[in-house]
Amino acid sequence: MYKKILYILFIAFTISVNGQQDLKYNLSNVVVTANRVPVPFSEIGRSLDVITQKEIELLPVTSIQDLLEFTSGIDIKQRGPEDVQSDVTMRGGSFEQTLIMIDGIKLIDPQTGHHNMNLPISFSQIEKIEILKGHGSSIYGANAFGGVINIIPKRNDFSALDIDLAGGENNYDRVSVSGSLKLSNTNHNLNFTRTQSDGYRHNTEFENYNLSLNNSFNFSNAVIKTIFGYTDKNFGANSYYTTRFPNQAEKTKTLFAAISSAISLNKFIITPKIYWRNNEDEFVLNKYNHGFYKNNHETNVYGAELQATTNILGGTTTIGGEFIQQEIESSNLGEHNRQTKGFFVEQKINLTKKLNINLGGFAYYYSKIDWKFWPGIDLAYNLTDQIKLFANYGKAFRMPTYTELFYNDPITRGNANLVHEEMNNYEFGFTYRTNILEINTSLFRKEGTNLIDYVKNNESGFWHAENFSEINTNGIEFGIGLRLSKFTNNIIKSAKIDYTYLDSDKSDLSAESRYVLEHLKHDISLMLVNSLLFDIVQSWTFSYEDRLTLGDHFTVDTKLSRNFNNFNIYVKATNLLNKSYEEIPGVPLPGRWLIAGIKFSIL
Repeated sequence: MYKKILYILFIAFTISVNGQQDLKYNLSNVVVTANRVPVPFSEIGRSLDVITQKEIELLPVTSIQDLLEFTSGIDIKQRGPEDVQSDVTMRGGSFEQTLIMIDGIKLIDPQTGHHNMNLPISFSQIEKIEILKGHGSSIYGANAFGGVINIIPKRNDFSALDIDLAGGENNYDRVSVSGSLKLSNTNHNLNFTRTQSDGYRHNTEFENYNLSLNNSFNFSNAVIKTIFGYTDKNFGANSYYTTRFPNQAEKTKTLFAAISSAISLNKFIITPKIYWRNNEDEFVLNKYNHGFYKNNHETNVYGAELQATTNILGGTTTIGGEFIQQEIESSNLGEHNRQTKGFFVEQKINLTKKLNINLGGFAYYYSKIDWKFWPGIDLAYNLTDQIKLFANYGKAFRMPTYTELFYNDPITRGNANLVHEEMNNYEFGFTYRTNILEINTSLFRKEGTNLIDYVKNNESGFWHAENFSEINTNGIEFGIGLRLSKFTNNIIKSAKIDYTYLDSDKSDLSAESRYVLEHLKHDISLMLVNSLLFDIVQSWTFSYEDRLTLGDHFTVDTKLSRNFNNFNIYVKATNLLNKSYEEIPGVPLPGRWLIAGIKFSIL
């Protein structure tokens, strides 16, 4: 009965005409912070996307991994839906090569990149997401190899209480309660979210909890911000790591706490940050027999950073340093710890009103490479107020994870002698932006050496972690955004299409490897927003992905929503065509899935 009601609601919502909402595109006056020195978009010599809160509200998604899926250059390889587990890759890299941050603070998991999306923030608490594509080591040091994703949490400057209730097929339900409180010069934002489902096939059930608290304290010459987050995931992991054992299961718990400040001191802005991340991971190969094979891992990461910014040398200068302690206690990997530290500098120069240069570098220390400098340079030239040309070069690196160094199982062997990966990155791009039309084009090349992957030894049958490969990747990204309301009588409000093409060559084609060259070759996404009868707004996402190893697939998602005074009702359908497809070999993803919900404000 419940399933029939969902289908009736979905069909009833799809009758045409006007609505109130629209996709917003980022114009040149938007200041972004996905680099050390905040600058207007028009002065950035990089490929950078900003997902705004308005886009988040309109898209047919209820999880962070689905939200990122529709950004060009990002490949989300899901094992489970609704933020259960996914691997994030950028521009053909591996899931270990993307740095994720919350409000500019690094989320580092030294065990494995599989835990990078254990995010201590709920979907409903996101203000915007900034995505810096390509090299980032000259700005952020280790592991900003393929790109940087910076999630900015909401910090409402008003008091409110918001509730989001949803239910759907596969016994899905979600409860999210958000409260914000404005007291004098302080802002406080609290959220609790619970999401659960019985799963879409055997052993894919999940139950996730998320709690987050953000505070800001505003003074005459300083702002202090704190972040606390906790996420708890318990899920069936059918074939997640091997198809031989369909009853795998996993539990993860992640704690994150940070305090940061921006202090105005004479002609300087001083920005100190202190943070801690704890992750617990329990994995069993057979949840009906825990004694058969079980791994327990716990990691702690402690970090401190100090940055100073001032206007000198004909532009803006930023200098700073960081110290990070990484620790692990594991039933399989053993007990280990390591320290990294470094100093960074960035100089932004406005040579003319049209030409902007950003020079930077990070001198980084890691025990296996001692001190080494990682440079970067960005150029932006504004031909007109609407047209910008940009180019950049940077050298990036990544340290091996503890899993790559020490993990052993019946078919896998780690390698304690692994060294860091390196990458040279080159990019040239073009942007055109008006209130109606936005065009973005980028050509890039990545030259990687000492890349880490698991290589099969034909004699022993083991997969060994090795620095075995040199890979060159050439790519194209092209996107067009249109605001069409005034031309279509508000029937079609917005359209956005993105295309990414990647071509890679590996130096050793004879070696059989596990993860290298599993990326997308062609990635096309189309997003539409149109209006319907009774002020209903509908959004569509069409996605075509052609993966090197798994072939291609085409999916369609849609969402219908209607705003009233203090509440919003919505219905979303993912994989509307009920296609069968995989993003991880041996892990089929859900077919058609209907979810309906209501959001309302009490205050």
